[in-house]
Amino acid sequence: MRELYFLRNKICNYTLIFIKISTIGKNGVKSDDDLKPVSYVKLMRVQHWIKNILIVIPAFFGTMLTNTDTLINLFMGFLVFSLCSSAIYIINDISDIENDRKHPVKCMRPLASGDVSKNEAIILLIILIAAASALNLILCGTSIGCLIPILYLIINLLYSLSLKNKPVVDIVLLVSGFFLRVLYGSAITGVRISGLLYLTVISLSMFLAYGKRRNEKKSCGTSSRKVLQFYSEQYLNSNLYAYMGLFIVFYSIWSLNAGESGVLIYTAPLVMIMMMRYVYTLEIDEHGNPVDMILHDKMLILLGMIYAVMITVLIYFPEAAHEYLRL
Repeated sequence: MRELYFLRNKICNYTLIFIKISTIGKNGVKSDDDLKPVSYVKLMRVQHWIKNILIVIPAFFGTMLTNTDTLINLFMGFLVFSLCSSAIYIINDISDIENDRKHPVKCMRPLASGDVSKNEAIILLIILIAAASALNLILCGTSIGCLIPILYLIINLLYSLSLKNKPVVDIVLLVSGFFLRVLYGSAITGVRISGLLYLTVISLSMFLAYGKRRNEKKSCGTSSRKVLQFYSEQYLNSNLYAYMGLFIVFYSIWSLNAGESGVLIYTAPLVMIMMMRYVYTLEIDEHGNPVDMILHDKMLILLGMIYAVMITVLIYFPEAAHEYLRL
């Protein structure tokens, strides 16, 4: 009887183990179909949509964020550029799939790893472009502003097909994406950007682009990007710090002329500290991707929050700021 009892227990245990193994992918480990939506989101680089906050710059500094219509336009404009940028990322991943498989980090991207097929990526690409075009038409109609997302797509398509391998041209095209976002924000809100703010955005964009290229070359050499063979570390370093200096100068001059009584100049020291922290993080980060660096650096996030509160108070509550500073 005792032997039968032990035999029964063993059979029950083996049966339970078999059931658990057979149900993996249904209840336990997720199957490929369950993970597809996650892979699509990764392919779209949703975390990089943070770059499209640049669209808000003209309205923010033009004190238009209290206007409901402006906020609606900004939300729609944010979606237009977010969908466009995701479409561009898919195009880049399709064209760079072989190089990405050699990269220590990019090899984990959905296309390079095989989580998403090329056909699936193309279908998603078509959907994104169609949705962005519809929203852009609703928002801008036939005004000249509707051409900005189209120009953004054309420039980045040319970049993906051939111009990404042309030295200097590749960086200029990267920077153009940042400026076009600001220009689109100006077009959909009717707020003009000053010349100094334009130079500030351009110099900051150049700084970010050179920082990314420099760290790519340091971490991977020329294996991930052909264009990196044309850049020396000295060239990338000199331009990186040159544009950092230009950004601080342009921002300081702009802050003296913006707002009331030049009160925004009080934000300049904080901007300098933020740049110091960013460069520090850039020196220890392997790849130099601006979005990843900012999102993973708690100190940068804290400094950014302090800056956001400070400049909001100085722009939208000037009386309180004047009283506090006794200007």
